[in-house]
Amino acid sequence: MKFVLAILLALPLAAQLEVLSLQGPTPVPLGPTVNLGATAAGDATGFPFRAVNNGSSPLPLQSIVVGGAGFSLASAFVPLTLAPGQFHNFSVRFSPAAAGSYSASLTINTFSTLLRATAVLGPSLFLTNGSQATELTASSLQIDLAASQRLTLALSIGNPHSSPIILTELTLTGTGFNFVNPPSLPLTLAPGETRDIAVDVFITAEGDAAALLAIGPRRFTILAVVFRPQLAPPRIIPADAAARNGQQLKLRVQLAQAAIAPGAGTLRATFTGAFDDPAIAFPNGAREVKFEVAAGSRDATFDGAIETVIQTGTTAGTLRLDAITETGIATETYRFDRGLVVADEAVARRNGSNLEIDITGFDNTRGVGSLNFRFFDKSGNPIGVLSTTPADQFKNYFDQSNLGGVFRLRASFPVTGDATIVGSVLVEIANSVGRTDLQRLNFP
Repeated sequence: MKFVLAILLALPLAAQLEVLSLQGPTPVPLGPTVNLGATAAGDATGFPFRAVNNGSSPLPLQSIVVGGAGFSLASAFVPLTLAPGQFHNFSVRFSPAAAGSYSASLTINTFSTLLRATAVLGPSLFLTNGSQATELTASSLQIDLAASQRLTLALSIGNPHSSPIILTELTLTGTGFNFVNPPSLPLTLAPGETRDIAVDVFITAEGDAAALLAIGPRRFTILAVVFRPQLAPPRIIPADAAARNGQQLKLRVQLAQAAIAPGAGTLRATFTGAFDDPAIAFPNGAREVKFEVAAGSRDATFDGAIETVIQTGTTAGTLRLDAITETGIATETYRFDRGLVVADEAVARRNGSNLEIDITGFDNTRGVGSLNFRFFDKSGNPIGVLSTTPADQFKNYFDQSNLGGVFRLRASFPVTGDATIVGSVLVEIANSVGRTDLQRLNFP
């Protein structure tokens, strides 16, 4: 009775171990033989397996042994115990030295199966960089590229053997990876012959991306490490090195190096003075404008234009321009010193018996102090001078104005008697810096 009881206990223990192949999408239990398929001679291919404890008691996993030419365990095995439901993954490496048929025994504890595999002649894979071609001996190729950067891998396949090889499989699987004009299949390569299989890589998201390149019996992984592109440090190129008040200053932004992928930056204006000047702005009406740089270019564009402008305003102070990218800031500074009154337009006209003078200009000190009007007859002889000191009026105007130093002066002089004898007037405008004499204005 004791002998029978020992047999009953041994049966569930033996049934606890199950060995599975993990080659496909779902694990498959191993039978007496396992066909591992074809591998290129000279390559090392790993085949994953799993030992599972399907019983209800602990299972000592005492040994995993592979015996056969070209086969070996991928890593040394250390005995362990599997709890119920627990599993252990391991890999068998197949490294055939030459073409032919191979077999090996795989033994886990008392379980044993026969592994079969075939080694065939496979092509070589080369990566060309300039005039130099490098054979890829590893099973993976890693590249670094920026998001949205288009990169073409100059790959080629060759036949290093003394007899022709026929390729019936040439596939590339992976989002963002595509062949450029792949050859038709089946492809026969004569001894020593090579054929281009360029691969286009274009990935827009950061992170790691991978593709599987299958060439006949050989498998290569292309791993792309995709990073966010950064523009090189910029510099500001003004059209006028001596910027002044009252102008539209044309500006360009250029990078130290061409952009490897599309990017963007910011051009920012800052003004410091005794008074702010809202007129200092870019065409969008703000003191900040975005620029873009196309892949392969050094030049920034503003809404598609190679340059932008900034209105320098009409107020004394300091204008600072900053071109900003992630890798640096370029700064240009322009100082607008306190200056004389500038007249942009001046007109003299008659209105019945009144003489009118209309002047448009700016005072970047915002402090016009005095005005002189020197009248002349039609022969150019002086008739008289009228002077005024409208400092308070100008102060009140500038205090309420949001136009910087811009002003419009309209003066009217009623004439008693014959106003037609007055031929011209010379206007003198003074501020704290000095006096501006306008060109003599003629009355029509």
